[in-house]
Amino acid sequence: MKEELIGKEAEITESSGKTHKGTIVNETKNMLHLETKNKIKKFIKKTSKIKINGKTIEGEKIAKRPEDRIKEC
Repeated sequence: MKEELIGKEAEITESSGKTHKGTIVNETKNMLHLETKNKIKKFIKKTSKIKINGKTIEGEKIAKRPEDRIKEC
């Protein structure tokens, strides 16, 4: 995914099967921070599936620094 993820509405499914909806507020090499209704939750990219704008992305494919991920695509 070539675009910036911060500020996008997302649905994140953990490896356990739990799904969380909210806004991505921060991204690091291995983590996504999602602001939900009542708090900010952190998710490991490699073990999550991220759904943005109806498109599902395997977290393992974007598990790199945001600036490197944007340059490579």
